[in-house]
Amino acid sequence: MILGKLEGWSLGKHGVITEEGKRGTKSVGPNMTSCHPSYGRKDLLVDCCPPGFQSPLPFVDFQFPDPQSPLRIRRPAHAVDVDYISKYDKALSIMKSLPHHDPRSFSRQANLHCLFCTGAYDQQNSNAPLSIHRTWLFFPWHRMMIYFHERILGSLIGDETFALPYWAWDIPQGMVIPDMYTNNSSSFYHTMRDVSHLPPQTADLNYVSDTNLIPEDQIDINLAFMYNQMVSGARKTELFMGCTYKAGKEGYCNGPGTIELAPHNALHTWIGSSLNPGREDMGKFYSAAKDPIFYAHHANIDRLWEVWREAHKQQLDIKDPDWLDSFFYFYDENLRLVRVKVGDVVDTIKLGYSYEQVHRPWLNMRPKPSYPPKLARQMLKTKEKNKLEMLSRTLVSSSELDTHVRALDASLTVKVRNHWRKKEKEEEKVIVVHGIEVKGDAYVKFDVYVNLIDQFKISPKFREFAGTFAHIPDGGAGKKKIDLKLG
Repeated sequence: MILGKLEGWSLGKHGVITEEGKRGTKSVGPNMTSCHPSYGRKDLLVDCCPPGFQSPLPFVDFQFPDPQSPLRIRRPAHAVDVDYISKYDKALSIMKSLPHHDPRSFSRQANLHCLFCTGAYDQQNSNAPLSIHRTWLFFPWHRMMIYFHERILGSLIGDETFALPYWAWDIPQGMVIPDMYTNNSSSFYHTMRDVSHLPPQTADLNYVSDTNLIPEDQIDINLAFMYNQMVSGARKTELFMGCTYKAGKEGYCNGPGTIELAPHNALHTWIGSSLNPGREDMGKFYSAAKDPIFYAHHANIDRLWEVWREAHKQQLDIKDPDWLDSFFYFYDENLRLVRVKVGDVVDTIKLGYSYEQVHRPWLNMRPKPSYPPKLARQMLKTKEKNKLEMLSRTLVSSSELDTHVRALDASLTVKVRNHWRKKEKEEEKVIVVHGIEVKGDAYVKFDVYVNLIDQFKISPKFREFAGTFAHIPDGGAGKKKIDLKLG
């Protein structure tokens, strides 16, 4: 049933401008007729706009699949069998053979990420660019994208049970690129990858540059890092989900959650080719979805959102109607343009899919202090008393950072005063690094430690590790300064 056409204003159930739309909801959505070229890198203007975008198109509102339909089960990519790989290879080959004017084609599917992640669309009712990264829309938008992608693949081979695999890089068995993506005779193969990171190389979930660690050490660090990103550093909703993003220029925010920073950004960069200026394809948002491994990577991101929700018994789920009512448009397997709201995609069972469970050893990898607590306190007091660090140009107070811009060209020690009251001791304490400005177009990465005693003992394996900042420049969609919040 046709419920409306894409216009500049919000549309009611019968395709007319509603008073609610005029009053100005704070939910976010794209103006689909506003598509324009955008910057994939600062030096590269790309045009990912779909054919005929200038004219309003009919759409239908999202409906849940029949609850009587079989549940699609997404399985870890390292554990799928030959029959599954053959089936997926056939579906992807057909998708890649479809012409570009078909929105189900692989080229159009890949361009979705370019459109929504580089600012190619403006928001409805505003000339503010729309970008879903580094905000609370990161998880739901990617869930929508791979949901429709998965159903299109299944329809191309007539399989209503087809489900995408997930790259389980958070568990030891999955910490290498799955073999199915390295077979150069299959449709999963992609040349734009860092050849030094192909199997048997263990993935670095906190990647900044190659460390050449032995696999056992890299795995231990990865597991400790996952504990921080999923547990100790993600006890508040915004820390995990990202900042509150509302409609219009005044509603913009730039504050990613733990998993988006890393492993998400880190692995995008780790996979991308070192021979390309932006480590394309995976290393840049405009090109990332051209690599078939993108979809397995994001299936695992989606799975971890479910793991986090379940760990907190859905008590930290966002209830804000502006988040729930934010919406996007995707073509489904029947070539219908569908308007889908964030509130539609919170429950994966209603969406008709689930994840095969795997053991999560990172849950038991709470890092230990680099030194015993009593000794650590004594060492910190000694350093403070002797003012040893005052001799270093890298020691500043947090108040100085409010008034002076500091370039992070070396390690920086910041003295932060404890403003917490006794009655607030049980509340989650959050450190905010406000106003990070990234210049240039390179991948930027730094880690943050609290009460660090020994600079030779720096690793996510130690409890002093507070979190990481990993940034993939988007070419121009989000130019505001970035806030990093650490729990």
